[in-house]
Amino acid sequence: MKPVAIARCADYAPANVSRALIEAFDALGGAGKFVSAGQTVFIKPNLLTDRAPEQAVTTHPEVVRQLVRLVRDCGGRPSVGDSPASSAKLERVWDRTGFRRLCDEEGVPLVNLEEAGSVPVAVDGYRFSVARPLLDADVVINVPKVKTHALTLLTGAVKNLYGAIPGYQKTMLHGRHPSVREFAGLLRRVCAAVPAALHVADGVVGMEGDGPSAGTAVQLGFLAVGEDAQSVDVALCDILGIRVRDVAYLDAGGGVPGYPLASPADVRPRAFKLPRALPLRLIPGGLVRGLRPLLWIRPKVGEACVRCGRCIEACPVGALAWADGGAAARPKVPPALDTRLCIGCCCCMEVCPVKAIAMTQSPLLNLVRGGKLP
Repeated sequence: MKPVAIARCADYAPANVSRALIEAFDALGGAGKFVSAGQTVFIKPNLLTDRAPEQAVTTHPEVVRQLVRLVRDCGGRPSVGDSPASSAKLERVWDRTGFRRLCDEEGVPLVNLEEAGSVPVAVDGYRFSVARPLLDADVVINVPKVKTHALTLLTGAVKNLYGAIPGYQKTMLHGRHPSVREFAGLLRRVCAAVPAALHVADGVVGMEGDGPSAGTAVQLGFLAVGEDAQSVDVALCDILGIRVRDVAYLDAGGGVPGYPLASPADVRPRAFKLPRALPLRLIPGGLVRGLRPLLWIRPKVGEACVRCGRCIEACPVGALAWADGGAAARPKVPPALDTRLCIGCCCCMEVCPVKAIAMTQSPLLNLVRGGKLP
């Protein structure tokens, strides 16, 4: 585990974000430790889908703006990019999140990872492709949004690097690695394959509850900066009151890193809310295997559905479909779920533009988690 700098930041006012970043960088040896004159620097935010910054689904553009300026102050040449969920339209994502405007104003390339080419990678039996701009850059800065996640419990520095995989491949990999444990293994290998030198977690305003897109924005008031993705996420767990061993992709044996700046108590939110349907990994493995037909987590499409069809496009196993077979130009009822196919991956919930999809758990699972069963 490596040290993580925690800097308090009350809001996204440019002066406050700049000050917090400089404090955090200075605590780790200064920005010049990470970026040298003439180096190309790829900045990878979380651009999951087309939401406005205040909804706390994506990295706030002001954090990236101030990073761009710090990189330039060091003589670096920054660019920005991410691969959103496959059913989200990239141009709309750039516009809604404020990143097209940011990059236009700062004169920074906004890279289309879907068209930039990719490199096949194999790590410990896991196979995937990584967008070439992240591998070609001299320095990669990973800028996740601090959020809960209905599948992995937390989405932070490690999970954010999944966006280094371009296009529909991300969806396909969910289907290829359907369990929480398998998907966590994939996330660790992707993190190992992407040479990120620095991780800057946007926790000024985060998301609690049913993250990563259907939760509630919550004021957290900090930025977390570190050289190691796992260390940053362990620090986030400590701040948010999440048990490290409950986040499947984290190594709980490494301990909690030091905090060169504020202590976790200075930024700890009150009663941080976790997803209503917690990952099956939080239930003893033997119990899950023996009662799998009765222990499930799956999506429920509510009345708020606008029948846009994004969830159908996003499902990696074809578990969602129109009840009428898609014959109508505008279906009258929400998509239907084939529970036999559903793997509980949350891809549909991630892309729903109106928070109409909630992850639900079986009645028996409710009893188990309520302490009514041993």
